[in-house]
Amino acid sequence: MLVGAQLAGAPLSILVSFLIGRYLGPEAFGQNFVAWIMTLFGFLVVEWGHGNVITAALVTDRGRAGEFLGTTVAWRLSASVFVYGFLAAVSWALGYSVDFHVVLALVTLQCVLGTIANGCQDVIRGFERTDVAAFGQLGNQVATAIVVIPVLMLGGKLHAVLIAQAVAQAVVLLVVWRAARRISKAPLVIRRELVQDLFRRGIPFLAYGLAMALQGFIDAVLLSKLAPGEVVGWQAAARRLTGVLVMPAMALIGALYPTLSRLYATDEDGYRKTLRSALQGTMVLAVPFALACALYRDLGIALYNKEGFGPARDNLLVNSVVLFLLYITMPLGSAILAAGRQRAWALVQLLCVVTSSVLDPILIPWFQRNYGNGGLGVNVAGVVSEIWMLTAAFFLVPKGALNRQVAINLLRALAAGVVMLGVGLALARAGLNPWLAAPVSFMGYAVALWAFGGVNPEHVAAAKAKILRKMRRAA
Repeated sequence: MLVGAQLAGAPLSILVSFLIGRYLGPEAFGQNFVAWIMTLFGFLVVEWGHGNVITAALVTDRGRAGEFLGTTVAWRLSASVFVYGFLAAVSWALGYSVDFHVVLALVTLQCVLGTIANGCQDVIRGFERTDVAAFGQLGNQVATAIVVIPVLMLGGKLHAVLIAQAVAQAVVLLVVWRAARRISKAPLVIRRELVQDLFRRGIPFLAYGLAMALQGFIDAVLLSKLAPGEVVGWQAAARRLTGVLVMPAMALIGALYPTLSRLYATDEDGYRKTLRSALQGTMVLAVPFALACALYRDLGIALYNKEGFGPARDNLLVNSVVLFLLYITMPLGSAILAAGRQRAWALVQLLCVVTSSVLDPILIPWFQRNYGNGGLGVNVAGVVSEIWMLTAAFFLVPKGALNRQVAINLLRALAAGVVMLGVGLALARAGLNPWLAAPVSFMGYAVALWAFGGVNPEHVAAAKAKILRKMRRAA
């Protein structure tokens, strides 16, 4: 349900993103991108790894939902004040403009609303409920489109757009809050000792999150200081487009983690089978999404503006490799975290940060000087980091989780990808409009995957039965 909600909301997300880029231009788009990267990095401290801790705890002790929800919301509201002050001070020290500080404040407002909604979703995930999370994902995209698009059409600039997004986030928060209160069925309680417990147990998850986000933070800041503003906008557009394509994987691991946490503690064989099943699903999506990112990148750029964002097509080509690797490392990372190996996985991510810190200052100026696009240096460093992450994941995932069948499923997906690539190149030579060629090549992939045995009939039947049960229950 989460993956379906992500796929359903993706067109709206793309629509809003490309309209912002088209109406506001690369420089404003890049400024917004940097503000979001900085704020999301800071708000990892606000959330302090509570999400995974709360979800894993409630899976086995759901009677404590009220105290977990009340305590985490109180902590997040308090910590938000200090984090914003820190980010504002860092921005002044780095010499960002007054206008950027206004953007930073408005983005922080959205993040405050978002982190409270995330706390509600963490509690709901502890009940292994994906329907509310799916509604929240899709509802957020719908609400954002409803309020942001008219603002852009009426000539609103970046500040007005950010205020409109905050209004949409507030609406989603209200709905999710009511759902969390209804599902938990417990009064809100704030416990000081629970704050201390969450603080202690969240440190490994915080370390991993900071290590992972620090790479994006360093990339964004270095690029904004070593390249012109429009180059940052190109990178932001490429990241936004690939971000939409990686949403299904993020939704899948969001639903996967609580189940893997429970299975690792109670049924290790079920843990291994569930991980292998998830990997099969992500590999099925990884190949066509990565190929689409490479073959049809001009379609994404056209949505923004070819004149203003044309060079971002090269960023997308490199990012297609990152996208493929992400679809494999993300479920493996979720399994490693569920197995209690947070510190080791955080160390791996920290080494990726070191990689970017070393390569970015070298590659950004080199690509800027030779190709006029320093963002390519960030993307190449990202490929190196993801290769390192994937290699480490194979050693850290619990023994027996990966077997010969996983390799066979990957080969089937890659073989179907070769068919998709051939169809796409043939249609391009024939001069078929890429808006028509893209779905045809996807169909070629789907047919080939089915013929090669890459689609599990049991999974299809289970998904169909689940959907029918939900429809009957709704009726």
